[in-house]
Amino acid sequence: MDQAWQGRWRSCAPGATQIGSSFALEPGRPGKASGVVGARRRKLRFSRQPVDLFSGGHRHPARVRREVPSGTCQPDSQGPGVDPAETDPACQATQGSRNPTLAGRTLAGIEKKAAEEGRTIVFIDESGVYLLPIIVRTYAPCGQTPILKEYLSYDHLSLIGAVTPQGRLFLKVYDHSITSEEVIAFLGQLQRLIPGLLLVIWDGNPTHRSKKLKAYLAAGAAQRIHLEQLPGYAPDLNPTEWVWSYLKVAELANTPCDYLSQVATLILKAKRRMQRRPELIQAFIRDAGYEV
Repeated sequence: MDQAWQGRWRSCAPGATQIGSSFALEPGRPGKASGVVGARRRKLRFSRQPVDLFSGGHRHPARVRREVPSGTCQPDSQGPGVDPAETDPACQATQGSRNPTLAGRTLAGIEKKAAEEGRTIVFIDESGVYLLPIIVRTYAPCGQTPILKEYLSYDHLSLIGAVTPQGRLFLKVYDHSITSEEVIAFLGQLQRLIPGLLLVIWDGNPTHRSKKLKAYLAAGAAQRIHLEQLPGYAPDLNPTEWVWSYLKVAELANTPCDYLSQVATLILKAKRRMQRRPELIQAFIRDAGYEV
């Protein structure tokens, strides 16, 4: 061994076997910190190459003490002195509301009730659209990245919409937040445009459970409208969510506007295009898990 190599590994512990530019301790010869060469203790110095050469496919000639089991090592949860894990009932209720099987059974009962009473199912939901455009991937000449110039603003429009299994779409735009009054006005519009009894399915928004809405139903609207609330934490069960996604990602994508009136105009044009495509609305309903 030349002097340069000796000087490089002069701090190795006695009993170490060289493996390329690394080293490993032979079985039965543990290295001792007190046995390093020299009067003072010196730290072990490794080269920049990986110490573990087994990852490269070369196995150490020395036999390992015992083979590593191929199976996954899992601790025994039922060991002595260990209590089995229990699920919080509150967590079970939350998980159950997200269970698609449970939600499917509930909605299947609702659909059966609507068919027996001859009601038209109406899915209602609310959303908002801001001045800031939705950025999606698009095409551009090579080397010319498209840049949208827009200023940060929290001005937005409020939307309330409804879809039916027949492929009909209803949508209203407001320049302020939606309250119980707007919800009641929208329900009145649905009663004028959809004949017969209605089965309204929506989420647990506070505006859907307000005193004004209860008074509106008690005044006579309950004769035609029956309300059903979706399970908690299950927005994917409302097909109107697909309308909002399509509106923002497909219709309004990469479209910066300076005024809310411009956004409202674009939304109304997109609404008319979607209303002329009932098969698109029915596809949203099927994608949510309902039969059309």
